[in-house]
Amino acid sequence: MNPTFKHDKNLFVCNLLLIILLALLPSRSQGAIQCYQCHGSSTGSDYRPIDAASRNYSTGGFAGNHRSHMAAPANPNTCRKCHNNQNYTSNHRNGFINFSSNINSSPLKGKYINGGSQVYSKVHSATPVLGTCSSVNCHFETVTPQWGTSIFTASTDCDKCHGAPPNGGATSGAAGSHAKHALYYPGTTNCQKCHSNNNSFQHATSAGKRNLNISFAAAPNNGSGAYSGSLNDYLPSQTNVFGNCTATYCHSPGNKASNFDPPAVVPAWDGPALTCKGCHKSNNASADVMASGSHSRHVSAAKFYTINCNKCHAATVNSTMTITDPAAHVNARVNIKFSSSSSAVNGTYGGQATPYAKDPGSAYGQCNNVYCHSNAQNDGGVGVTYRQPTWGNPASGACGTCHGTTHHGGSEMASGSHTRHLTASAYTGSTKCIVCHNVGNIPFAGSCNNSCHNATSKHTDNKVDILFPSNFGASAAYNGTPRPGDGYSNCSNVSCHFNTATPVWGTAIPIDCVGCHTLAVLLTSGSHAKHISASAIPTMYNYTANRSTAAEYNFGCSNCHPLNAANHWKGTVNVTLKKDEAGAGTLRAKNSATTIGIGIANSGITGTTKVSVICSASYCHSNGNAAALVYAVTPNWYGGTFTGDRCANCHGNAPNTTVAGSASHYNNRFLGYTGTAGGHQIGNHAMSIYSSPGGLSHAGTNGKSSHGNGAIATTISCNICHYATITTARNDNNAACKTCHYTGNTVGALDGNPADIADKSKHVNGLVNVVFKPTSILSKAQMRPASFTTAPYSSAWNRNAGYKGSGSYDSAKTTLDTAAMWDGPSKTCSNIACHNGQSVRWTDNNGVTTCVSCHTSL
Repeated sequence: MNPTFKHDKNLFVCNLLLIILLALLPSRSQGAIQCYQCHGSSTGSDYRPIDAASRNYSTGGFAGNHRSHMAAPANPNTCRKCHNNQNYTSNHRNGFINFSSNINSSPLKGKYINGGSQVYSKVHSATPVLGTCSSVNCHFETVTPQWGTSIFTASTDCDKCHGAPPNGGATSGAAGSHAKHALYYPGTTNCQKCHSNNNSFQHATSAGKRNLNISFAAAPNNGSGAYSGSLNDYLPSQTNVFGNCTATYCHSPGNKASNFDPPAVVPAWDGPALTCKGCHKSNNASADVMASGSHSRHVSAAKFYTINCNKCHAATVNSTMTITDPAAHVNARVNIKFSSSSSAVNGTYGGQATPYAKDPGSAYGQCNNVYCHSNAQNDGGVGVTYRQPTWGNPASGACGTCHGTTHHGGSEMASGSHTRHLTASAYTGSTKCIVCHNVGNIPFAGSCNNSCHNATSKHTDNKVDILFPSNFGASAAYNGTPRPGDGYSNCSNVSCHFNTATPVWGTAIPIDCVGCHTLAVLLTSGSHAKHISASAIPTMYNYTANRSTAAEYNFGCSNCHPLNAANHWKGTVNVTLKKDEAGAGTLRAKNSATTIGIGIANSGITGTTKVSVICSASYCHSNGNAAALVYAVTPNWYGGTFTGDRCANCHGNAPNTTVAGSASHYNNRFLGYTGTAGGHQIGNHAMSIYSSPGGLSHAGTNGKSSHGNGAIATTISCNICHYATITTARNDNNAACKTCHYTGNTVGALDGNPADIADKSKHVNGLVNVVFKPTSILSKAQMRPASFTTAPYSSAWNRNAGYKGSGSYDSAKTTLDTAAMWDGPSKTCSNIACHNGQSVRWTDNNGVTTCVSCHTSL
């Protein structure tokens, strides 16, 4: 016989006998037997069936997990949640196990599933095939494990029902913001940050029939906090409408340990993830910068700095504003750690090495040993001195407290060569600093450009950044390293040092003019070589003297450059011809310019500095005639030169060929006769000398020539009256002279021997240097013998070889003598043979001086 069949047969017989026996008992005894007496435990009157591998009649054991699903000692009503056993009597022993149509009265209708479908009743068996539950609230509407398998344990099996944390799956529970919070508080133990400690069985069986357990009792909220959402719709089958959290530390600015300030954005449980500025605001890039303590000064572009949060909070956040360690964030601490890549790597806060955590809301501390609050480097270029600003105290870290600047208070920086540069600077305030420390790399226009306080600034970057504005040299450079405490070096190609290599920074010996304007460099710059000495240069800035020598010109710098040192080394080549500037020398005072600048009306200068500069109001390039100065237009300073008749470029060459000079040199109303040209040129009456036996004498080389034969007629040229300046008589570049003086001419006129300045100190010196050539004047303009014997002719002249013959001429009895014959103040010649010994004033022309002025008798 099949054992199972035999067993079931015996069981059936026993049950049948029991039913008959119970039926024969009086009705009052039907309640005498209790549920626990068959499938519970009489000890302690425990109604819960004993869990066993199979039905055990001796112990009352059943296959399943009854004891883990019911709290001791239970009662018949406890069983109703799953077995619908209301009003059971002893006649319920009918060989079937009944199941409730809705297990535990679950909101979604809990089902007992066996064989793939819901069952309401099942034949009892000592070794039954056990099923599962589905959609029951106590398992968060998930499909349960098979009845009778290992029971769940808290808190390792929380995820078997609703996910730990819930992730939004079909049976996991609404995700909300669980995942974000799990990053900060991982593990089921940390569920208590927002929920009470729910590890009881009742926690499961009451799900969906009670409010969601929200509690902020645990740290860091410590009892503060409220949730505004619905608390009775949290099962997967329910609506799951979420609310907001308020009054929590987790979502506060983090600035208090209690009575928390509200966040900038109230967080919604299912809302988008908040950025830093959601709670406590953020860096400059967020457009909503933190303002607590000294944050705004450090991170706000409006306050000139955009230091990122990781500089001081490296344990929490990285340079991309990503939280790198949630444990160092929302932990009821202010975690301070200076970034290892920052200038504050070895810094301390509040006297503590970092990483350091302070209580929120506690007193602010001091930063120390951070380069961003230091003097940059000590005098001598070795070592750094650190300041100790207090966080939240603006005055303790204000501009000027680190390395000194009178622009913001405090004493001026004095390390290295700072004192020498700052004292001599033409600029004021912080503009002085920008000349060498244009750390914002901003165009410089001579005033403060906020280079230090700019979003692109290199200020406080753990470097001594030497960055010259392009105004001071496109290739200007500091030749040392930017590392603080690495000693000093020098600069090169800086325009304020005339592009020369400077002394090493901090050199005690002051630099003079030669230190920058070396002769080698200066002589190759523009047209300096034509204007200054090749062997000596000025030694002071406002140098206006004319120290020219016979061999070379040497004009003081301030004849062409400003007298005021405030215009020195400003990155531009300042030139000026302004005549009435205080301290202007005699040469500059004769200019016509009345304003300063290039391209400015009445400045007399046009062009572009370092490219093309042309002057048109300079006495040095004028006709030199004080009574009627005419100013020439100069060639380009950079590479230009006078060509052709160089004398004529400025004051005209005798006879006044291009530029009008004194009428006495040459005029077209000679001796008062309109249309008759003449003056001090060529020789005495050279173009109107009568030659015997008839006609006029002409230029040539024979004995009758009026001009051209130096043995009988002196050529009157510049050298006769300005012999200290020029000694050559001929000038073949003179446009008038070249009509005869050219190669291959038929009259024998000499070619060559251009005019050359014999003594440059007597040229372009603001004076008209009249110095007669010590020679006896020879003339073919002979008076008739009868007249010659009378005064004044015979007293001034000697007659040689007769009258009007070939080789005849008159010679002055007295050699020209400047001291005896020229009176400078009255500009009068006297006792000079050229004027027959008569006194004649240079300015008496155009008819004032006539024939009888010299020929008192004819």
